[in-house]
Amino acid sequence: MLAPVAVVPLGLRLIPLAGRRARQLLLVARLLQPVGAVLVIASFIVPAGPWAALLAAGWFAVCSIAGLAGASELVESRSLAPGHLLPAAALGFLAVGAAWLIAARGGISLGYSGPTVELTAVHFHYAGFAATVLAALAFTALSERSRRMRRVCAAAGVIVVLGTPVTATGIATGTAALTVIGPLLLATGILTNAALTAFLIAPRRRTAGARWLLAISSAAVVIPMLLGVDYAVARVLPVPALDLRTMAIVHGDLNAVLYSLIGLAGWSMA
Repeated sequence: MLAPVAVVPLGLRLIPLAGRRARQLLLVARLLQPVGAVLVIASFIVPAGPWAALLAAGWFAVCSIAGLAGASELVESRSLAPGHLLPAAALGFLAVGAAWLIAARGGISLGYSGPTVELTAVHFHYAGFAATVLAALAFTALSERSRRMRRVCAAAGVIVVLGTPVTATGIATGTAALTVIGPLLLATGILTNAALTAFLIAPRRRTAGARWLLAISSAAVVIPMLLGVDYAVARVLPVPALDLRTMAIVHGDLNAVLYSLIGLAGWSMA
């Protein structure tokens, strides 16, 4: 519920879209977001089932409009350059996460366990939407830096975009290679963006609060990313790792609160 109430509205406010129609659709999504957030909360108050799924569908409607804004960005720009691809992918991931939330609240297993369905919805809101928005903001902020740094930042953002569906595919199919490669891609892209933000972007922000929040966000993501890779490897190889519930608490909360929420708050302040 932190995502629809706080993380997503911050991301929708900050996401850098260039297309006129894309920005218009995004504005509609932003206006409807509070209604969608209330419906998400209501979907967790009632027991899982058809009524909960119907309430969650209201959030899906909001996120679908945001996803259309992302698609419009690509159509209007006629480009897959990182400046257009990253924000469009972030909005697409948000719509996917909202669809999984309908399944989670409706008690629809889709062939997986209940926690897996719910955590997939969570993952697409944070590792998909929030992390990709942060990558898009970093790329935009480095527009005046050297071409080499922009290329590194662009590559990191694209790796995040690739890592999210690869991770989901690995979980869905049980393919050992994808199970490991997906989290490795995500960790590489997110940690690279975090390093660029901490050392090149945060020190140049005018507001001290923004500098501190961006620095805290960048540092806080290191441990959960390493835990995520360890958990993925442990599903294939006999290495020690945290259990699913502990991962949800440690890896999940650090990413949700310290990386995503604090990071977006830092960008908002900046």
